[in-house]
Amino acid sequence: MTSLEKLIIDKGPFLSGELIEILTGGDNPISNEAARKRISRLSESIYKIRGLFADGQILFHDKEIFGTEEYYSGLNNALKKSGKQYYTILKALDFHNGYIKSNQLAAYSVNPVDKIKGHLIFETALKNLLKIGLVHIDDEHTAISNHLADGGLSFNRAKGVEVAKNFLLAQFNDWSRKIGLVSYNSSKFHTLFGGYQFNFVAPSYVGSLIKKTSESIVPAFVIADVLIGNVINKEQVDFFISKVAALKQRKGLAKFIPFLIVDSIDTKALNSLKSNGIIIGFADELFGDDYKELLNSLINLITNAGAILKKNPEAYLDLISKLNKLVDGKTNNLRGDLFELAVGYYQGRVCSNIDMGKHINYNGNRREIDVFGVQTNNVVVCECKGYNQQVSEAEIKIWLEEKVPVIRKWILDTGAYSDKKIEFQFWSTGGFTTDAMTLLDKRKQNKNKYILEYFDLNKMLEKSKEMNSKKFTEILREYYVKEI
Repeated sequence: MTSLEKLIIDKGPFLSGELIEILTGGDNPISNEAARKRISRLSESIYKIRGLFADGQILFHDKEIFGTEEYYSGLNNALKKSGKQYYTILKALDFHNGYIKSNQLAAYSVNPVDKIKGHLIFETALKNLLKIGLVHIDDEHTAISNHLADGGLSFNRAKGVEVAKNFLLAQFNDWSRKIGLVSYNSSKFHTLFGGYQFNFVAPSYVGSLIKKTSESIVPAFVIADVLIGNVINKEQVDFFISKVAALKQRKGLAKFIPFLIVDSIDTKALNSLKSNGIIIGFADELFGDDYKELLNSLINLITNAGAILKKNPEAYLDLISKLNKLVDGKTNNLRGDLFELAVGYYQGRVCSNIDMGKHINYNGNRREIDVFGVQTNNVVVCECKGYNQQVSEAEIKIWLEEKVPVIRKWILDTGAYSDKKIEFQFWSTGGFTTDAMTLLDKRKQNKNKYILEYFDLNKMLEKSKEMNSKKFTEILREYYVKEI
């Protein structure tokens, strides 16, 4: 074993740049060229990770630590030093309790979605992180490896933050169009501007910002991202500052006004945003003093939904009432996000125990269960769709062929449930297409493996009446029957 290999084994992992500094400095320095040759002769006991680090650097580590906490810690530190394009994604996932919807994650990176010369696109960055196991895909979400989750993994809290974020975006849209900052009915969520993804993008025709040509008027744009749920520090706002800086370098790009919407932020992060010309939108200052408390209540309810809906189901109904009162009835955007809670509310009344947003991993196959209920002789697995459109036959096929079999096998292999009957339920406020119902009815006839039920809005109202809860029936009618 050479002295260099011993150094890597004892004190590594090391980036190649760090090794060169060590070899060319100290008491017995060698030339840069000699240092590179020595590094190139390292034995197979030293593993190499390429392609992730600035200036073509390589990370060297002892093969014996592969997959250990030491390995992940060293890899994470190396990315922090020399892999910003990857480290930013990891920090974003960690900030969001380990999970972000895959179609929204690009907004929290410094990577463009579109091809821009000299920049690594987001899709490639994510694929590279998947290859080395630092992230994985859980249904609709991308999740960070539990080895890197400093803040801990909590899917339910991440879901709560996601719902609160969607609520804030809808309110920001309403506020910005009411004051004439953006064009009415033109806003888009989780879309691109200048090749980069943002949570909110809308054209603005404010007179001093537009460009007029002989043929047309070119609007400016309002762009915004949302960071809530944790105290924000400077490192966590760097992604937004970097995106704005990159956009400023784009020639021919329309003018834009950048907003970062937050609920709590430290002084260094605040000053950094201000010095880069970014507008900080505090939720309570934009929308009222009660908003911060409301958002916290919303996040808390979704985080602890299973326990709350079982022990204190009225908390769900009370929160809906508060939301409705505070925003003057405009909670329509929350219908889909809160529908799982509505189903959970029902199951909490008929099951001895319920779990919301349950994640399972069966032989490497990860699946999410919207609502999981336990009865005396049955377990109930609910898929929930709280939107206007009908569920198609294609969606039912995916559910029956990709989700149901994995979840069923997991239940059969779990001792606490293996002797219970299994009932799969599909709840859809928008109903089902004729083809979808035909397929569901066909599968319902085969009760050997599991019981199958499906519910449209009319069946839900019947179940609500059976429960004899007038308030719950009113909420179903208000948010899932009446169009707002």
